[in-house]
Amino acid sequence: MLVTRHMRQVLRRQSLSGLLSAESVTEQSSRRCISGTSEEIRIPLPYGHIAAKAWGDPNGRPILGLHGWLDNAATHDHLVPLLSEGYRLVCLDQPGHGLSSHYPAGMNYKVSDAFTFLRRVLDHLKWDKTIIMGHSMGGGIGLWYSAMFPEQVERLICIDLISFGSMPLKKHVNAARKSVLETMKVQVKMENPKVPTYSFEDACGRAFMASNLINGLGSISKESVETLMSRGLIKTPDGSGYTWSADLRLRIPTAFNMVQEITEEFGSKVECPHLLIKATEASKYMTDESYDKILKVFMQNNPHFQYRELPGGHHLHLNTPELVAPVINKFLEKDFSEPDPDRRAQFDL
Repeated sequence: MLVTRHMRQVLRRQSLSGLLSAESVTEQSSRRCISGTSEEIRIPLPYGHIAAKAWGDPNGRPILGLHGWLDNAATHDHLVPLLSEGYRLVCLDQPGHGLSSHYPAGMNYKVSDAFTFLRRVLDHLKWDKTIIMGHSMGGGIGLWYSAMFPEQVERLICIDLISFGSMPLKKHVNAARKSVLETMKVQVKMENPKVPTYSFEDACGRAFMASNLINGLGSISKESVETLMSRGLIKTPDGSGYTWSADLRLRIPTAFNMVQEITEEFGSKVECPHLLIKATEASKYMTDESYDKILKVFMQNNPHFQYRELPGGHHLHLNTPELVAPVINKFLEKDFSEPDPDRRAQFDL
């Protein structure tokens, strides 16, 4: 193993020690945080718009909030009231998610599209530089964008995803075949649409069961699901109930995957201070060997890489924001102007 068992134990002790102390709780409760309600904004795209929620001081330090697969801009709703004041947080509904426009007919979603739309968003907001805070898929998008455009990213916060995972080369052809076949099936469904209709309660129940099935039991609470469904559900055209707002094509698996070397290369190019928060009860979404290799890449190439493990499941930032927010606030306030002489300090805020 590239990261030894002893190192894992050290990292975990450092991740948990002090976080739940009375001092931490007192400090957080006395902190002046982002106040007020969010405002809805729309960012134009050639085929429609990106919907977003904006919080905080319009002149504050910019933070771009990104969500996970099939989630939406509400993913950071529980964190926002606990983040320090002085920031402008814009949380996006990524294309096809939440209240953002779906792709035109005949097109499929690709991860690579995300980097172009991020560039469009930053240009529209007139942000030369931003902090990126992403959960799950949003963290992966933020990580790779930071590698491609280091001059635009001030700091990077990734919640419960170390990076996009690789696939063994021998599986790529079959994965591409499955993607094409699934695309054809979905297109047939969209040409003959049958809109599923639910009550709000029933839809939330279905989403709760699905998320816990995909990400593990306890990965998300019912309250957190209801928060996400505030943008994950829309009224049916006849007004008889609710249906999903996410585009069905988002469920089509990608046709082209990556190998480990690509994942490591992108990870090695992140220059900004980088915080990775890992939920102890969640999947790594890759093998232990791949995870350890990427972690080692971060450690060797970025003197300002910070790693924290926190108790909870995949949506810990929604379920227990009181544990996650103090770590993020300390990271945002930390002075990274000088390299830390203590190598282990990378893992202890």
